[in-house]
Amino acid sequence: MSNGDCLPGGGPNSLDKRRALLLPLLAAVAILTYAPFLGLPPMQDDYLQMNLAERYGTPAGWADLLRDPLYRCRATSILLTAATAHWFGWSILAFNISSLILHAVNVLLIAALGSCRWIGYPVSLTAAFVFAARERHHEAVVWYASVHEPLVVLFSLLAVLSLIRWLEGGSRLWLAASALAWIAALASKESGVVLAAVLPALAWLYPERRKAAALLLAAGAASTAVYFLLAFGQRSEHQHFNDGTFSFRAHVLQTILASAARGAWIWGGLSLAVIAVYRARINRMPLVFAAVWFLAGLVPYSFLTYMPRIPSRHHYVASAGMALITAIAFQEFIARRRHATLTASILACAFLAHNWAYLWISKKPQFEWRASLIEGFVKFVAEQPGQQVVNGCNDLNSGEALRALHYRLGLDSETIVPAPAGAGARVYHCAPPPGS
Repeated sequence: MSNGDCLPGGGPNSLDKRRALLLPLLAAVAILTYAPFLGLPPMQDDYLQMNLAERYGTPAGWADLLRDPLYRCRATSILLTAATAHWFGWSILAFNISSLILHAVNVLLIAALGSCRWIGYPVSLTAAFVFAARERHHEAVVWYASVHEPLVVLFSLLAVLSLIRWLEGGSRLWLAASALAWIAALASKESGVVLAAVLPALAWLYPERRKAAALLLAAGAASTAVYFLLAFGQRSEHQHFNDGTFSFRAHVLQTILASAARGAWIWGGLSLAVIAVYRARINRMPLVFAAVWFLAGLVPYSFLTYMPRIPSRHHYVASAGMALITAIAFQEFIARRRHATLTASILACAFLAHNWAYLWISKKPQFEWRASLIEGFVKFVAEQPGQQVVNGCNDLNSGEALRALHYRLGLDSETIVPAPAGAGARVYHCAPPPGS
């Protein structure tokens, strides 16, 4: 990803032929980054996702889906899972491939952000490269049960790109397309509310569209309020209002600060240092837009109570903003170098080496262990399917274990019995986590 000055034709806002050749390369980087994870067996919550697809994914279940205050906000992932199962059956490989394809498509959509004259293709192509291989959001791609994260980013990017077309002089049909994509983002995950901040920030980049920015901000505030009130009105039926998943009394600021630091580390931190050095020369408008995206992407997840920081899968939305910040810094740094292409190549190789090594050497064994919990249980029961079993693995949820037995072995709920074990019951023990 070299500086725009090193690429011929059309200036930074033109997607010339040479830049267009980078698009399949970017998709290849996205796929290669996560290809080693495609063979992972199902993990916990993957079976829940399949169960939701069976319950809600067909036309017969859509009315119930709309009445469910939690899972109607995951509607697109449920429909995707149902469609994948219809065409390929219960195939974790098919599910994993669909998640990886979504990630690659999101990478290409980030590359398309260069159509905004305030961003340009040198920055957007670099941001797409960063997003393709960045390890911070890995769980959203590796763990199929998190497929709603790539989906909410997919529709958020479509909303942003459609609005760009309108802001750049397109017809009102693009504004309507942006609104439809916004609704689809809200039907993908609660974090779709990020668009209430991102779209006004985008319109603010265009001085002639400041009125539109104000209207979008008002529309975002109103839609977010309605979206929340619909869930709050059914809080007695909403799982996360009752299971301790989040709380309005959570340490939100502390969580955001800890998660922002984690979301910036390491390359984002280096980028912020570069921006601090060259701050007088950097166009702050796209930088502010990227910062709004990054921080707004963290806010919806900052009310969690089960962790003091946001899990990696929940960084997927914010990571798009950090990719833009990193790209802006990268382009500014390269512009000051005598041998720009060589410097860019070295930095790109270092970025890939760091992220791939972390993912393939450090994270892959952890996911293999997570998958082995439930895979080992299924094999343990399959050895003597007529006997009852006690779940002696603290890391394995018994409800998920039962779903696995249903889908894999066709066994009923009487297979698992509570401890202490009854006469003849076998006890399943799982392997400890890697490095323990």
